[in-house]
Amino acid sequence: MTCQQQKNTDRKDIRPCYLRNPIIVESSIDDTVFLVNPETDAIFHLNQVGTAIWQLLTEPINISEAVATVQQAFPGVQPKNIAEDVSKLINEMSDRNLVMCRG
Repeated sequence: MTCQQQKNTDRKDIRPCYLRNPIIVESSIDDTVFLVNPETDAIFHLNQVGTAIWQLLTEPINISEAVATVQQAFPGVQPKNIAEDVSKLINEMSDRNLVMCRG
């Protein structure tokens, strides 16, 4: 179920959706992506998976949707590992105010 579909479901089944915090500034140097929080001047470096997740976060997405997308990109990696890594990354981004949680 996508975040958009969740609007029409029972509230008990809704999973939080995440999207980029609009105040965050993205800067790229070659293939390296950096995020800057102008409120704190903190700079964050994203690896390839982090960059892919950041791209997904242009629209509201829940962790399950992000996991499914990453699993398609890395079919040889254990699904449990992908789920743990994606969940950890999105939660860290949320803790650092890089993304906002809806739901």
